[in-house]
Amino acid sequence: MSELNKPFSPGEIWEARKRLKPYIYSTPLLFSTGLSQITGCEIYLKMECWQLCGCFKVRGAINMVASLSEGERRRELVTCSSGNHGAAVSFATNLFRGAKAIVFVPRKAEKSKLAKIKSYGAEIIPYGQDFLMTLDRALEYAEEGGGIFIHSHGHPLIIAGQGTIGLEILEDIPDVEVVVVPIGGGGLISGILTALKSANEKIRVFGVESSAAPGAQMSYRDGYCHERIQIGASIADGLMGTLTPLTFELTHKRVEKVVAVNDDQIVQAMRLFQEEEQLTVEPSAAVSLAAIISGEIDIRNKKTVLVVTGRNISWERYQSLLTDGISPKQEE
Repeated sequence: MSELNKPFSPGEIWEARKRLKPYIYSTPLLFSTGLSQITGCEIYLKMECWQLCGCFKVRGAINMVASLSEGERRRELVTCSSGNHGAAVSFATNLFRGAKAIVFVPRKAEKSKLAKIKSYGAEIIPYGQDFLMTLDRALEYAEEGGGIFIHSHGHPLIIAGQGTIGLEILEDIPDVEVVVVPIGGGGLISGILTALKSANEKIRVFGVESSAAPGAQMSYRDGYCHERIQIGASIADGLMGTLTPLTFELTHKRVEKVVAVNDDQIVQAMRLFQEEEQLTVEPSAAVSLAAIISGEIDIRNKKTVLVVTGRNISWERYQSLLTDGISPKQEE
């Protein structure tokens, strides 16, 4: 679509805010006494795990689908997702008459996330062993059939929708000093960073990714976007993507630091969320806390927001991870 060639501006986030207002929650920002004592800083949790569909992805998906014309919505709306973005696109198409979603998923996608996608009415097509393989097939399918591809993180309308989280953080804590954001493909951190920096350049934004998919670290280190990298296996399935040229452009000179955490560190953070706040979060949502407690990010005595991105994990898998940790079989 033509929007891909346009510069991205903070004004698009404000437009998304107005567009999304009838459809989504303004999620709460909660102070955590326990996590603050453990980390040595003021920890606030931006509760996107309580958002519709159980994750932040619905913001971008609705913003993009709502921006399409009626004629465009009558074409197939095609996407690629490990689960959460697919559920969000499926939910978004339900809001508009005549829209139909086709969601390509990796063959190892979590069953609970597939059930959520299906519950909103989308057609699911399993393909490939990792996100990039699945993405390639989804793009081919959309082009062959004349569908509209809804990128999980690389489109301005998606980024603008996710950026509304930054606006809400500023409204609740105008003097916020640090915001820590998970990174998969960079759409979330691109939107939040743009919103925050447009208000106050001194706010420090950190990114955290899985060590199995360190595309952001590699891109910022080398000064160009590594859009195709070797992706390993991780319990943080929602972060198994890579930056796009747009998300790299929006973030590489303005992000304070990007760090990577491993699966054992993620499980430790999931346990802390449960022990201190009785929160059930999926692995991808726990990486920000994992980076702090592992010492990868030092933000002592700072007023800090962790964006808690989602809760979509089956009880069986959640219980297994917290009880048994990471087994060699799970890491394969």
